[in-house]
Amino acid sequence: MEFKDKFIAFVDVLGFECFVEAAEKGTGMSLKKLDEAVSILGSHDDVRAIIKYGPTICPEASCKNRNLDFQITQFSDCVVVSSEISPAGAINLINHCWVAVFKLLRKGLMCRGHIRRGKIYHEGSKFIGTGYQNALQKEKNVAAFKRDADDLGTPFVEIDLSISEYIKICGDKCVLEMYSRFVKEDGEVCALFPFKQLSHSFMIGGKEFDPEKEKRANDNLRTIIKTLKNGLRNHVDTSNPKAIRKYEHYEMALDSQLANCDATDEMIEFLNSPIP
Repeated sequence: MEFKDKFIAFVDVLGFECFVEAAEKGTGMSLKKLDEAVSILGSHDDVRAIIKYGPTICPEASCKNRNLDFQITQFSDCVVVSSEISPAGAINLINHCWVAVFKLLRKGLMCRGHIRRGKIYHEGSKFIGTGYQNALQKEKNVAAFKRDADDLGTPFVEIDLSISEYIKICGDKCVLEMYSRFVKEDGEVCALFPFKQLSHSFMIGGKEFDPEKEKRANDNLRTIIKTLKNGLRNHVDTSNPKAIRKYEHYEMALDSQLANCDATDEMIEFLNSPIP
């Protein structure tokens, strides 16, 4: 047994205690639905997949071990993930967390967490170390994209700036590109931002531009975003002002994507209009 310098993530599902209480009373999500939700956070199957196939994100990125010393421990509504210090280790750990956050968003659930570098002993279900302890403490006070000084504990998985700097100077184009897709930065903080996935893009050239097809795709995306908003709203404790404030962060992000859908429709109309 030894402590290792690793990338470490701690992520949990917000409002889980209320969901459990409701499930016990026979209201809200069922026990089966709750179990399905927390299983999204990760399991040893994810570790076995990397052992068998190697890293799936940026597989050519530099690494020390093919299995990235990748470890996942899921308990209750939380997960601890760790990986070796390497470009491949960093981007695959961030990808794992991003996928979990996005899948839970689709179930109407919000997450919060912290990703950092630190010392940890992590094997199977066991984890000990100041790296984990620091990630746990930072998770409670996430301030990514806060709207005012009192807006603490925002519903995002924050990434320590030291990791952002590590990735930016790693020199791997794939890692840099994937990282830019997974996160949002505001100059002060960086956090996973799954809402970027909810955008429609199209290319002109190489084949005939089909405005009706693009409009239908954009309308389908608009429907998905509205469904996500409704799902989140249905799981918010409206009697809890803090829970409402957290939901508002997701609502604002989804409304921004809806505005992008409107802008896309306008662009399609413009491109389809006759040249004067």
